[in-house]
Amino acid sequence: MDDGVTVLYVNDDAQLAESTANRLERTDGRLSVRTATTVSGGMEVLDAATIDCVVSAFEMTNRDGLEFLDAVRTAYPDLPFVLFAADGSEAVASEAMTMGATAYLRNQGGSERYEVLSDRIRTAVEKHRAARRAAEQKRVSRVMRGVNQALVRADSRKEIERRVCELLSDAEPYRFAWVGRHDPETETIEPTNWAGVDASYLDDVTITVDETPTGQGPAGRAFRTGQIAVSQDTRRDPAFEPWREDALTHGFRAVAAIPLSYEGTCYGLLAVYADRPSAFDDSERTLLSELGDDIAHAIQAQQTRTELERTTTRLESLFDNSPDMINVHDEGGRIVDANPTLCAELGYEESELVGMHVWDIDVNADPDTAKRVWDSLGNGDRHQLETEFRRSDGSTFPVEVHLRRISTESEERFVVSSRDISDHKARQQQLEARSKALASATDGMAILDENGEYAFANQAHADVYGYDDPSAFLGESWRMCYSEAEAERFEREVFPEFRASGEWLGEATGRRADGETFPQEVSLTRLDDGGLICVVRDVTERKEYRKNLELVQRRTRMLMTTQTVEDSAQVAVDTAHDVIGAEISGYHALGEDGQRLRLLTETEPMNAAFETLPEYHRDSDDPVASVVWEVFEGSDPLYIEDTTDHDRLAGNTPAGSAIVYPVADHGVFIVSATAANAFDETDRALVDILTSTLTVALQRVERESLLREREAELTRQNERLEEFASVVSHDLRNPLGVLEGSLELAESTGATEHFERARRALDRMDQLIEELLSLARSCESVEEMDPVDVESLVAGCWQNVETGEASLHAEPTGRIYASESRFKQLLENLFRNAVEHGSTVPRPQDHEGGVEHDESTEGDDGTTGGSVAVRVGPLDDRTGFYVEDDGPGVPPSERAAVFDSGYSTDPDGTGFGLAIVDRIADAHGWDVTLSESAEGGARFEIAGVERVE
Repeated sequence: MDDGVTVLYVNDDAQLAESTANRLERTDGRLSVRTATTVSGGMEVLDAATIDCVVSAFEMTNRDGLEFLDAVRTAYPDLPFVLFAADGSEAVASEAMTMGATAYLRNQGGSERYEVLSDRIRTAVEKHRAARRAAEQKRVSRVMRGVNQALVRADSRKEIERRVCELLSDAEPYRFAWVGRHDPETETIEPTNWAGVDASYLDDVTITVDETPTGQGPAGRAFRTGQIAVSQDTRRDPAFEPWREDALTHGFRAVAAIPLSYEGTCYGLLAVYADRPSAFDDSERTLLSELGDDIAHAIQAQQTRTELERTTTRLESLFDNSPDMINVHDEGGRIVDANPTLCAELGYEESELVGMHVWDIDVNADPDTAKRVWDSLGNGDRHQLETEFRRSDGSTFPVEVHLRRISTESEERFVVSSRDISDHKARQQQLEARSKALASATDGMAILDENGEYAFANQAHADVYGYDDPSAFLGESWRMCYSEAEAERFEREVFPEFRASGEWLGEATGRRADGETFPQEVSLTRLDDGGLICVVRDVTERKEYRKNLELVQRRTRMLMTTQTVEDSAQVAVDTAHDVIGAEISGYHALGEDGQRLRLLTETEPMNAAFETLPEYHRDSDDPVASVVWEVFEGSDPLYIEDTTDHDRLAGNTPAGSAIVYPVADHGVFIVSATAANAFDETDRALVDILTSTLTVALQRVERESLLREREAELTRQNERLEEFASVVSHDLRNPLGVLEGSLELAESTGATEHFERARRALDRMDQLIEELLSLARSCESVEEMDPVDVESLVAGCWQNVETGEASLHAEPTGRIYASESRFKQLLENLFRNAVEHGSTVPRPQDHEGGVEHDESTEGDDGTTGGSVAVRVGPLDDRTGFYVEDDGPGVPPSERAAVFDSGYSTDPDGTGFGLAIVDRIADAHGWDVTLSESAEGGARFEIAGVERVE
């Protein structure tokens, strides 16, 4: 006995029970002993585990060993039972043997008693197993023999299933069996036949094939795995929970589910229920698996026979009445039967055709080729070909042949069904001729037959509707290409017009294979055979182009009204983004120095695409800048489909594709996107239009700017002419009047003082004319500026002015860019103003005309000077310089007026000095303002000056 033995030892003395178990296991290592201290505890062990032999003490507190033996025999009639009694007797031994004990042994003596006990256990178990194997073999042989006989004799699948269930449910230890099939709609196993105890068990049973609790039982697992699945103990198997109560009510303690599979096809499941736990050992499962294969094979064979009988019946019915030509031939190609249609078409009598070979009527057949084809066919396989049949008069005609092999137990036959395809061939040739003309067309072209079904479609037609192969249309209705509503519109509106005129041209909404709709242009032309030619053109791009073109036109009209370069460029950049999806585009304007292309306007996504917005310098080492400058200095745009393929742009720009367009002498328009190959020919054309319009707009803006500047200049000139006219008409009138009066008095009196007065009037007129000329020249713009040293010019200009006792203090100011002659004029006028109006002896405390000088300081030569101090130095922010004095200053209310022409508080002044200063500063692009010095004097600040670094 090679297998291990599990023993249950029952003794109400727990210590003795454990000691005995240990001694038995040491005596024989093949024994595994479990213990219990009560009869009920022992029964629980038997119910819960597989026990090979029970050993029980005789004397126990509640029930003796004989009572325990009686309980065991009631539940387990064949289980080996050894009564191991300490105080037994012959009477006890006799009664024990009478009640079915396997052996009786006295628990007395030394250690040898455990060797005797272990021998008795092994002997009893070996006999029990041998008897059980013999019984199992006899039972299995009987069941298998009965099932196999039933499988052979059954004449239907239903009969097979019914007999299998009956035979299995009648065989010990089985109580019930059923066969079920998979329902794909409900994903359940539905019983079709059953036998055994009350079949009502199946009324409340639901078995699924999914992973839910009702799919975790043996049947669900067997279906999913294709292998036998068992539940050895329905009382304790967690997976059997959904059916436990009903199963135990019917006495089902173990269940096996066997898939009925043959050659990869599952024909159902067989479920077998036993009345004891652990009923399905390895050998039992192997036998049931083999039985499942036999049942599946029988079902498959039965279905094959049924199908063959059905086919035979149909063939017999079709054979005589079929419009097709039919013959049956054997493996040698000899015709054994021919239907009336074949005889009539070939011009033979049936008796003449029978006995001929197929190659006698098939022009293209030869014995070797035909036999290779026949040998390649399995039972029920088909083969189709086109060939030509020869009539009895020698004429031939094309046929389509369908060949099928029919195998029976006694013979091999081939059924040949043929059809005259002369008309089909003619039509096919016509279609092929049309197809050759249509297949290469770029438009989607198709031919529909009189039923509105596709007979031909070219590749372009398949492409339009989103199909890979034109064959997807063949035999299908035209409705597959339209929604239900659009198809109804065709029926209601288009086809009546088409039937009346034979043609139709219009627009429709097509539907692609993925359900997407698109606008199309459709042309229908009627054919002579009742069909029609359909030409379809996808106009999505055309409509999109038209839409984009309209948007470009609207934006170009906007460009005709923009007023600034910035506004014009922004319209162009926004249009590129909105029309062609150029999300990172911008316009770079040429800087005033001609050395940089600065970003003037850009799209919003450009800020996210670049860490720093790009500016391209002419002499930069940036490879992108070199590309942009090449385009700007050339005359042709640069089209870049993929920047990664460009030797200088690859890895240096977030743009994947770009169009770089020069805009005359104004700048560069860069249209770009993150994706490669983002712009097609249509996009390029739109950018061409947009850039051309932008160029015109910038030229217009430039012209209008020049016109506005000229208009402003003319306005200023007119204002100056009015000033001159005012001076000439007003200021020169006084000295002219004095001169005229003095000359008249001199003529009448001859007094010399009148000539002196006339001379002073002439000097006054000369002063006014000189100041007027200086004022006129000060308005001219400065074309060129050179570096000049402020301190040197300050010192020189101070020497050119009659300063009297005034003092000069000049701080280091450095060098600036200016027109030297005009700058000198500005400084001299400021110095002269400070000296003439800045006397400090005495200083007025409340004087409305702060620029008027104190006559108490008038010198012998008529000039004023006093001790005024003049200072020159740089502004704190280094953007310019100041000229200030410590004189009486100018009240805030009059500071703006001092720069007006002719304004002066000096009766002898012209009022042009500070006006000249203001206009010289303006000609340089500087700003001049009047404020107060720290001592309360006048402080003139000139800002916006460009310093020489």
